[in-house]
This record gives sequence, C-alpha cells and structure tokens, in this order.
Amino acid sequence: MNIFKRKQIILAVGIFVVAIAGVSLLFLNTSSQSSTNQPSVANPISQKTEQADRPEIMLELPGARPIRALHENYYEPSSLWVVVNKDHPLTRAEYAPNDLQQPAVATNTQKSLEEQQLRRTIANATESFFTAAKQAGHDLFVASGYRSYSLQEKYYTNYVRISGEAEANMYSAKPGTSEHQTGIAFDVSLADRQCYLEVCFGETVAGKWLAEHAAEYGFILRYPADKTAITKYQYEPWHFRYVGKELAGALRESGLTLDEALPYLERALDKLKQEKLI
Repeated sequence: MNIFKRKQIILAVGIFVVAIAGVSLLFLNTSSQSSTNQPSVANPISQKTEQADRPEIMLELPGARPIRALHENYYEPSSLWVVVNKDHPLTRAEYAPNDLQQPAVATNTQKSLEEQQLRRTIANATESFFTAAKQAGHDLFVASGYRSYSLQEKYYTNYVRISGEAEANMYSAKPGTSEHQTGIAFDVSLADRQCYLEVCFGETVAGKWLAEHAAEYGFILRYPADKTAITKYQYEPWHFRYVGKELAGALRESGLTLDEALPYLERALDKLKQEKLI
C-alpha cells in the first residue's frame, strides 16, 4: 500500500471517530436536558413513610369502641358530624346544601319539591335504609326532608301563633337551628300515615324496627324519649339524622345523644387542627 492511500485511510478513520464522538455528545446533552425538564417522581417508599407518620385521630365516646375521626370541620354546616340544636345554630344561617336532590324513595307529594329533597351525600344510605324496611314489611316515605331557613321560619312562626312560643319550642326549631336545613335529616312516615308525625309512631312495629336498625345504615333517632331534657325537644320517633355507620354505632354503644357527644367531637376536632389534618 502506497503512502497516499495510507493517508486516505487514516483520514477517513479519523473523520468517522470524530463523527461518532459528536453524535454521542449530542445524545448525552439531549438526554440531560430531557431529564432536567421532567417532573420529579416522588419515591413511593417515602410517600408511604409520610402517610404512616401522620397520626390517626380517634373519636372516643365513653362505653364505645374508638372510631376514626372524620377529617372535617364539625362546625361547618356541610359536615356529616355537625351538631345543630338550640344552643348551636348553624354557623351560616342562610346555608343551603349544593347537592340537594330527590331521593329514589317515596316522598311526601303534599309538600313542596324543596321539602322532598335530601343531600346526594346520603342518597345511597337512605335508599338502603328504606329498602331494608320494605323487606321487613314496612312501607315508608319521607314526610319532610330539607327545609331552607325561610321555610323553617314560616313553620316556626305559624306554630308560635297556634301554640305559643314556649310550647312551639318543644316541637319546632327556630330558623337556623333546624337539622332539616342540613339536608341530612328527615321525618319518616308509614305509607298509610298511621300515627303521622305523632308520638304513637314509636309504638308501631315500623317505628320500633326503624329505631332498632337505624345505626346499621348510618342513622340515629335524633330525639329519644328519655333524653328530652338534653335535646330540649319532645320525643320524635319519626325524626332520623345521618351521621355515618361508625358514629351511629358508637352513639348506640355509648347511649349518648349527638348533643352529649359534642365535647368529644370538639376534642377530636382540636387534634385534627393541631396535626394540620384539616
């Protein structure tokens, strides 16, 4: 091989090596930029550790098994654990739920459409409750569901006119203090209206069944016969309130009303705030 050809071969090899090196550098630079622009992916092990480090806040009612506290502000009208009574009115007087709908159960067609509604949040629980009652032989309907502040004002004013304020206060709530305004409480009646919104409803087979099984579906009998001094309302065997299965079960085990459970709810709420969980 002469010197000229040898120089050509050496030059070609050199050009090839330089080209390969250039392509490699370009690829590495592009990869580096791509990696820099990509969002960082959290380490799943780190995420699990952070979740494990977050404390589980428990609600402990006397005589009941501890339950997990809902991560909600219980003073908010939309909370499933909000306590509404004569001493604790809704924190927003004109509150109206944003998820009202007519449930897939019978309602009182003699009432306005407003009063035939409940929150979508409790739709499945309400339907399950009524279906189970039907299977047990009890044909029911929602006698009164959601009531706005203005509608409750009309009711209360009328009852005061008829019965006087002192007596009206035993069976009717002042506007802003009614559970009906939350959309997660309702009055129930038998289809044949036997003992319609009367104390004798509690002595019917249906009334007894409802009181016995309400907690299984997340409901509580809100104004029991033996707690009138605490609730400050007469016995209402037709009025049920949704709180969720866990709290309903704990209240049943403890024997407390929602009013009596308030200090324990507040304690759990304080812990949630301290841990910045709400």
